[in-house]
Amino acid sequence: MAAGCPRLRSTVDVVRIDGAGSGLVCLYDRQDPSGGQVMVNEPGLLLASLLDGRRDVRAVRAAFVVRCGLQIDEQEVSELVRQLDAAYLLDSGRYRSRFQESVAAFRAAPTRAAAHAGRAYPDEPDELRAFLDARYSVEGGPGGRPAAPSGSSPRALVAPHIDLYRGGHSYAWGYRKLAEREPAELYILLGTCHTPMLKPFAATAKAYETPLGAARADVDFLERLARRAPFDLWADEYSHRTEHALEFQALYLRFLGYAGGADAAPIVPILCVPPEGLADGATPREAAEVGDFLAALMETLTQDGRRVCFVAGADFAHVGPQFGDPGPVDIRMARHVGAGDRAMLELIAKGDADGFYRQVVEEVAGPGMAEPGRARAVGGPRRICGLAPIYALLALIGPSDGRVVHYDQWIDAAGAGSVTFGCVLFP
Repeated sequence: MAAGCPRLRSTVDVVRIDGAGSGLVCLYDRQDPSGGQVMVNEPGLLLASLLDGRRDVRAVRAAFVVRCGLQIDEQEVSELVRQLDAAYLLDSGRYRSRFQESVAAFRAAPTRAAAHAGRAYPDEPDELRAFLDARYSVEGGPGGRPAAPSGSSPRALVAPHIDLYRGGHSYAWGYRKLAEREPAELYILLGTCHTPMLKPFAATAKAYETPLGAARADVDFLERLARRAPFDLWADEYSHRTEHALEFQALYLRFLGYAGGADAAPIVPILCVPPEGLADGATPREAAEVGDFLAALMETLTQDGRRVCFVAGADFAHVGPQFGDPGPVDIRMARHVGAGDRAMLELIAKGDADGFYRQVVEEVAGPGMAEPGRARAVGGPRRICGLAPIYALLALIGPSDGRVVHYDQWIDAAGAGSVTFGCVLFP
């Protein structure tokens, strides 16, 4: 039997090409856009989705004909496989060889590079400062720059991790609140990891580079935490290389002058994924590695004694066909998602970690949404991609009197997808 074609990798994302007129979409690796891009039409997108690692060229062609009704030959299938592999979008030997080279280069690098500078935000320092400063007054922003700081630093902030061109106005709401308080002495950054990890948490002791200077990591704190952790805290360190969830938080803290510089507070960057295999009704802290790690982090903080601020880089819902739903994002779906998000935000503001988790994963799918078991990602029918870092933050700070300071929905004009995001401040 012929070997199957390499499977399409899980981090491949789809972006519709505005104004193309022919229904073209762009396939790229959202975690490493430098690998390349492939443009396909809607039938080509279906054909790519059939590359599951089991079907060979003949089986992919047959499945396509059955599902689409269009006739193609095996050479066309092979050509698409070749293009996708050339762009490192398939889990092939070519991709794995490049991946190993990337791992070695990351381990050897003294710092974690600003992977998304020039794409998700400007990469020239003066232009970047002007851009971030303008987020305070753009449409949807808080309407003005921060007042002079007064009062001690807040305990925690939930902030977005959507790109700054689409969601910068939301960051401005949350980080203005931070800028109006005295800085903390240590920032614990908890961020969504959008790729699989071996363990539920992963740290790096590398400074996060930004166009405004590096946000230095607290190496001593991380070493003390690693000795207490119930697993190898560095096992998934490579996940930090291109993950954007913490890059944007480090950037904003550096912009405010609150973290990273020689005379400013250091950061502790930790990526998070939800634990697998939880029993029905269980919550993440009941998973031994999660519960023990959170206890280790709290013990390390108690011993440390510095004034700490937790920051979670966490978006909310991801819905629509782009994320695996059968129906487009219409007014009914948007309203359902908004209602679910608002109920979720109430639980977050109260610091109710387990209530938040259950509200997300036990939700019933709304109009046009896939049932939870058929969704392409964790986080219930709304695919709350901030599930892990928000849960960790709430478990660490406990019952709270937080305040939702911003909420918004980004919706693709064609209804292909929607992402929701916002900020919650914990005084």
